[in-house]
Amino acid sequence: MKQFCLVFIVLLWCCLSGYAQEKLTVTYSEQSLKEVIIDIESKTSILFSYAQETIVSKKISLSKQEITLKELLRVMEMQTGLIFEKVSPKQVIIAQKQILCGYIYDDLTKEPLPYVTVVIDENRTTVTDTLGYFNFNKIRTKKEGVHINFMGYEEKKVAIAIGEPCAQIGLMPNSSALEEVLVLGYVTTGIDRNKDGAITLDSDRLGILPGLVSPDIAQSIQLIPGISTLDESATGIQIRGGSPDQNLILYDDIKLYNTGYFYGMFSLFNPFATQKAIVYRSGTSATYGDRISGIIDVSSGDVIPERTKGGFEIDGLSVNGFVKTPLSEKIALYAFARRSYADVMRTPSYQSYEDKIFTNFGIARDSNGNILELEIDDDFSPDTSNNDFYFTDISSKVILKPNKKNHLAISGLYTRNRLDFDFKGGDEIVIDSLITQNKGVSANWRHITSEKQEEKVTTYFSEYDSFYQNNEIKDETDDGILDLAEINIRKNRITDIGAKFTSTSRIKETQKITLGYEFSYTELEVIISSENPIDEEIERSIQEDNNLQNALFGEYTFNLRNNGFVNTGLRLVHYTSLDKFLVEPRINLEFPLHDRIRLKTAIERRNQPISQLVEFNHTELRLENELWRLSDDQEFPLLRSNQISGGILYNNKNLNVDIDAYYKELKGLTTFTSGFSNPLENLEEGESTIKGVDFLLKHSWNNYKIWLGYTYNDITFQFPNIEDTSSKFPGNNDITHQLRISNTLQLEKWQFSLGWQFRTGKPITPVNSYEIKIDADGENAGVVNFGAVNSDQLPDFHRLDASILYDFDIKSGSKKLKGQFGVSFLNIYNRVKPLNLIYKAERKPLDDGGIAIEGTDGSTPEELELILEQVIQRFSLGITPNAVFRLFF
Repeated sequence: MKQFCLVFIVLLWCCLSGYAQEKLTVTYSEQSLKEVIIDIESKTSILFSYAQETIVSKKISLSKQEITLKELLRVMEMQTGLIFEKVSPKQVIIAQKQILCGYIYDDLTKEPLPYVTVVIDENRTTVTDTLGYFNFNKIRTKKEGVHINFMGYEEKKVAIAIGEPCAQIGLMPNSSALEEVLVLGYVTTGIDRNKDGAITLDSDRLGILPGLVSPDIAQSIQLIPGISTLDESATGIQIRGGSPDQNLILYDDIKLYNTGYFYGMFSLFNPFATQKAIVYRSGTSATYGDRISGIIDVSSGDVIPERTKGGFEIDGLSVNGFVKTPLSEKIALYAFARRSYADVMRTPSYQSYEDKIFTNFGIARDSNGNILELEIDDDFSPDTSNNDFYFTDISSKVILKPNKKNHLAISGLYTRNRLDFDFKGGDEIVIDSLITQNKGVSANWRHITSEKQEEKVTTYFSEYDSFYQNNEIKDETDDGILDLAEINIRKNRITDIGAKFTSTSRIKETQKITLGYEFSYTELEVIISSENPIDEEIERSIQEDNNLQNALFGEYTFNLRNNGFVNTGLRLVHYTSLDKFLVEPRINLEFPLHDRIRLKTAIERRNQPISQLVEFNHTELRLENELWRLSDDQEFPLLRSNQISGGILYNNKNLNVDIDAYYKELKGLTTFTSGFSNPLENLEEGESTIKGVDFLLKHSWNNYKIWLGYTYNDITFQFPNIEDTSSKFPGNNDITHQLRISNTLQLEKWQFSLGWQFRTGKPITPVNSYEIKIDADGENAGVVNFGAVNSDQLPDFHRLDASILYDFDIKSGSKKLKGQFGVSFLNIYNRVKPLNLIYKAERKPLDDGGIAIEGTDGSTPEELELILEQVIQRFSLGITPNAVFRLFF
């Protein structure tokens, strides 16, 4: 494997090096093709073969520095209508074209558009390649009209003559999308920046990314500075210091409470079913509520295709397929389905994730470097345990456009994740079972009343179910017979229904007002139980809560004539679970100092009535331990956020520079929502302060792109009632420095990508001292003394990722299928380090004395000490290969 990786890197380097070779400087002004050929032959070792009558009357006009021979030949093809075929490293044959051909590109960015469908009639259809090129052979007429339709762009019909140079066809982005977009290719192709600061991802245009073989939305947005995960997962997304549960995530307007499989390592979002995503880091529209961090709004698309389209793919984890078909000119049906196959066959890709998830121990040390000799047997790994895992998701959509003024879409989603796990340690067997499900339906109706008035009505139903059971089987009677000693169950169910009405009016060409009302009703159930069949002891906690939300919102947008804008918004909301009216003002503005430089700022207040708690103290939770709870402003406080951001954006053709600083104050945090690495027995309330800077630098040269993203964070917590922490201390997610460098290269049908990422270690609480003593039962017990909360940190994390994709065609009779094969590697140099560390401890009586703590019932104080039972460690992925094969029709 190491040798293969080395060869892979060398080949990639050779490709990059080769790309930079054989560059020419040429200047031609209406020169004959004969003279151009003589000039090229004098500057290179290339010889041209041709018939004299073929090149007669052909002329070339071009002035270019540092142009490759390949690019030069392409220009000569476009200007002459001839074929320049390089048959060997030193020979090019010039021939007359017998085809109809063209190049399609974005009319604004001038970049080629791959995978565009070009149609002459129902029997003659093709798709552009990665350079935007298409052709039709054996055309008998002198001129043909082609019809071009590409999602996100205006339709176009063009007449092309045979024997003429390949047509240059520019497509203009749809005016509705273009109105909002400020920077196309903000990070890379398919990741754009809107005028309001939101980031739009278009999976149809998204190019290859480091370590990925599919355009996964959840992984792709992590290329944006300020967005990352602490555990390499696809779904533990933190946006500018906020925790994952503080993000509002929508799929076709269905609210999601779980977005991953296999403990978040795999994304719930089917790559085929995520055509577009809008991401807000700050400056959030007043139409969004209920979360205090980022917004991720995903859509499966809204275009009625002209013909049936579909695709199939298989990678190292799952099998996936989709169909998009027009039922008529006004109705379309989308269908998507995916399933993992790890329960049937385990690939190297799955085994790498298995090593990461099912290894919970490593060498644990105190602050002096001494190894902790723990008196437990709860450590497990893939070698000492068994697991059976699968996931599946199905989604569909019906789109109805009866006329130009009405648009109706109905979407459905179902996902299921199941894992069975067991291991034997000492004299006990532990069996875990986890099932999580998402179900949802939404309906969206958009009505255009006039050129200046539009209404939108959205309704949704969402249901989330999580069921976890932990069984412990052990010998409790010393008779050698294993009995079911303990059953721990944790169940979490959420039912959420809602509707939203939005009205948008254009007062003038530069002014817009949006008004709306949102209603939602949430029911939540939490069941936590612990049963000891031997002693017939049962502890059960059942909580059922509900919350009715009514919200009014409004926005006023004023577009300045210099392309700047001012947006002010207000959201008035009432939550019945809190019996409070809350006001959420929001201001977002950008002002151009120059055609290329813009200043920006955003101020907002937001509230969140539901959040996840980390529950360590109720069960023997081995793997999953988050539960959703509704706020009651007492035991579970309302999360509140005040935040401000501002910065500068420079955009000049192929160069983007973006610097954004932000400051956030979060209130309503608890010791359970924060998930401290050391055990905290009581639920305490606190707050957090987040300071940060995001920096992006991106540049592109022809088919090569490179970008650098850097984030600086200073996250502090303050929990006044925690012992010795009356002052502020580093937050659990305080990753001070995060850096990504990524680059991509496209060479004909090949795509290459290489990326490196680095970040500082996560804060942890150190062990100051650890001593083995005898407990009340005469057993060894490790008495622990912890240091200051989060005063230490784990080692720095970094890894190198790479991907290669190859596009090809497969002819099937008169039809042509588009195919793609790709390979990727995560963590090429296989550096594995701990990403998280958790202590499991409880207070127990000792024979030799301890801390006197008075019993809650007024009984005689017991001699108790804090006993460390387990140190759970979670590690980074090792080298993780993956491969994909896909076909499109």
